[in-house]
Amino acid sequence: MADGAAAEGASCALPEMPYEGETLRALTLSDMGELAFALPARGVADAASPLRKPVFATLSASGAPAVRTIFLRALDRASRRLVAFTDSRSTKVAEIARDGRASLLFYDPRSDVQVRLSGRAVIRSGDDEAAEAAWQGAPLSSRRAYLVTAAPGSPSLVPASGLPADVEGMIPSAERLESGRVNFALLEFAFDEADILVLSRTGHRRARIRWQADKARMEWLVP
Repeated sequence: MADGAAAEGASCALPEMPYEGETLRALTLSDMGELAFALPARGVADAASPLRKPVFATLSASGAPAVRTIFLRALDRASRRLVAFTDSRSTKVAEIARDGRASLLFYDPRSDVQVRLSGRAVIRSGDDEAAEAAWQGAPLSSRRAYLVTAAPGSPSLVPASGLPADVEGMIPSAERLESGRVNFALLEFAFDEADILVLSRTGHRRARIRWQADKARMEWLVP
């Protein structure tokens, strides 16, 4: 086990193919730590990457796992914080209010690397300064989703987008979109543990990082 600021100063870029042979054997704990940030960073930077849409898990009211895909919007490496948008009426908002423990799962098919992040989520909405800044910075196409007239997951007698008829199939003006602002919320997820798995025909590699008071403890795990 090693102490230190995980991957600070390391430069293990996300490869375009799986780790094999010498490339795999050369991986260090610092490299593994860097992968914990490289996957979400790629997701934030590249809208076409599958890493833009990780799986987000919370705890349901019954204590069962509840999972869904979210769209990443930002990563703050220093605070280990990831940001997404959400509807304030959604089930996950209620779940986070009840118990903030959550996880994010990333998988990169090109490098065959999986990263699982564990931590806590919070919701910012209403007059919150960060939520307002996010709303103002969101593209109009993203804001339209918050005009949906019923809460996400509400039963419907027919297939429907839930959008009002006047905005169906179009992007309305910023003025029209303001009525959806009340339904907009910012989801912030801060992680204090990362589990990194490198899949390889040569032999998998796995490591874990736990942060306490900004100090990281890193160790290899059996895959």
